[in-house]
Amino acid sequence: MDVDASIEQVAGILVREGLLYQVSGDGRTYRLRFDSAAVFIDFREWQDDSVVIIVHSPVLQDIDPDSPGAAHALNLLNDLNRSFFFVKFTFRDGVLIARYDLLGETLQSGELVNAIYEIAGAADRLDDELADSLGGKPFEAKLSEYGD
Repeated sequence: MDVDASIEQVAGILVREGLLYQVSGDGRTYRLRFDSAAVFIDFREWQDDSVVIIVHSPVLQDIDPDSPGAAHALNLLNDLNRSFFFVKFTFRDGVLIARYDLLGETLQSGELVNAIYEIAGAADRLDDELADSLGGKPFEAKLSEYGD
């Protein structure tokens, strides 16, 4: 399966499940809103002819990399990764990210929907819990900066 076929398959699943989404200008990223969080779905080629579907959310953005909040974010990664069964967390360029990877070749509707809700739930809960201690902004706050 190629990337374009995976993009079409995911769109079909989102429509059948009644999940509202927006499509990026290049048609290769989907965005779904959940309260103060957003879930993005991206597609990457992997190995020879496989596709990885990346479901992710910026839990908090604009964390100053030189601040105590950034050090705290790095210290939290291990605990966060142990606390969630399927979600993995990374901290890069001032952004705490929740991520869930799926193989496009064997993608089933239930897998994708579960990934979306796992990421949305984690991001929406953690953005409120961690904003003060890490100093970052949730997706919703960043979005309002741009008037979207």
